[in-house]
Amino acid sequence: MHSFPNDDPDALPQPVAEAFPVRWAAVPPAVLLLLAAMVFLSGANQAMFLDANQLLARAGSPAAWSAITLSGSVLGAMALLAPSLKTRPRLLASAFLAAPLAIVFSEGGKQAFDVMRPAGVLATESFNLIGQKLYVHSFPSGHATTAGLVAAAIVLVWPDPAGRLRAALVALPAAVLIILSRLAVGAHWPLDLLVGAAGGWACGAFGVWLSSRLRFWERPGGVRVMATIVLATSLSLLFIKLGYPDARLYQIGLGAWGIGGAAAALMRDREMPS
Repeated sequence: MHSFPNDDPDALPQPVAEAFPVRWAAVPPAVLLLLAAMVFLSGANQAMFLDANQLLARAGSPAAWSAITLSGSVLGAMALLAPSLKTRPRLLASAFLAAPLAIVFSEGGKQAFDVMRPAGVLATESFNLIGQKLYVHSFPSGHATTAGLVAAAIVLVWPDPAGRLRAALVALPAAVLIILSRLAVGAHWPLDLLVGAAGGWACGAFGVWLSSRLRFWERPGGVRVMATIVLATSLSLLFIKLGYPDARLYQIGLGAWGIGGAAAALMRDREMPS
């Protein structure tokens, strides 16, 4: 949408400032923090973990939960979003801009609170454990932070309400599934996940807001840089171990998906003027 200053028909059109979806940015983290407060005050954090862990173990196989949880890693999320570079580069740009704040939130919280993970508190035979056994730095969950950040970016980058709602119907269930996978593999307490997702969504909202001001994603050079980063991180998925051997084939496929998406963006970029 454009406007003409001073109603002069000969004036160049000026872009109207994009309206930031404040409600969509504020309501999800507020709800998540309210739920976290309820869990904390009830003292049911450990009991909820045990119940959810056993229920989810019956609902899916170790390979399935391992694959889902890999999708919520930073490398996995970047690979999954790689094809968006060709059609909607602002999505990954928002995620990149949000990443420094998300790292400070997640890693800073882990160091500040130093909460033990379920494997460091409970007997191993008392719950279902999938993949690498982790003991420390539980709060907040990095996977939940990433899931919340990406979901916020997917939802909030849409300029129209109808598109935003359709995006939410896809992004929110996917984020919830990734968050639940951290309970299924026995890696996190419910409080870790609720607070992590809330912080991730807030960081993602900040990234979307910042992307409306730092518009490098509109230039071929900006897309080229992002695609190169995604290409490198997706290649790394083919070789590194992320602690979930049951999903090794999925991890390789995820890396190939990311490589293909990044390559498609780079090839399209070569056809565009700089």
